[in-house]
This record gives sequence, C-alpha cells and structure tokens, in this order.
Amino acid sequence: MIQHQTVNDQTALIKSGRELDNDNAHEMVETIMELQNNDFKFILLDFSDLEFLSSAGVGSILGTIEISREMQGDIIICNASKKIMHILELLDLAEYFTLKDTVGEAIKLYEGTG
Repeated sequence: MIQHQTVNDQTALIKSGRELDNDNAHEMVETIMELQNNDFKFILLDFSDLEFLSSAGVGSILGTIEISREMQGDIIICNASKKIMHILELLDLAEYFTLKDTVGEAIKLYEGTG
C-alpha cells in the first residue's frame, strides 16, 4: 500500500511498500499527481521496504518526474536497496533519477529551495 505524508510546505514523502508493479503503479501515479497538483515541488520516494520494482513501477515514476522538474522541483528516490539500484542501473536510469541514501539527505538537499 502506498502512503504519503507532508514533510514541509513544498515537500512530501511517499512510502512505496514492498512492491511497485502492475498492480499498484497506477496508485503511485495518482499519488504523485495529487501531490503535484497540490504544489508539492519535491516528492521523496522512500524505497526502504521495496523488494520488487517492475517496468510498470519504473514507468509510474518516469511518467511524472518531468512535471516536478518543470515546477523547479524533483522526485527523489531514497533508501533504495542494492537490488533496486541494480535494476535502475540495468535500465540506465540511475543517473537520470536523483538518488539519496536516506530521506534526511534528500530533505537537506532541498531545504530553503523555493
């Protein structure tokens, strides 16, 4: 189950759950778009519990990231395991995404922006 919470007036945190695949990719898209529509420029994706990431899951992020970047924000992946990082590297996306080891690092990266 995908859950989200407000970090500050321009940043929200989404917990992905154990899987991001065909069954819930649409939920991720809807959650991200809802946050973007509510003017959250920075969306942190906490992948600490994520064990499986499918192409649909990757697509749910790719399909929404440009909107955040057009808002002078970003979607930041945090706490990705070595397995998830390997998937992103295989897809040649590790450099496209903003990746941080922890949620705290991601928050510090964008403090005072805006």
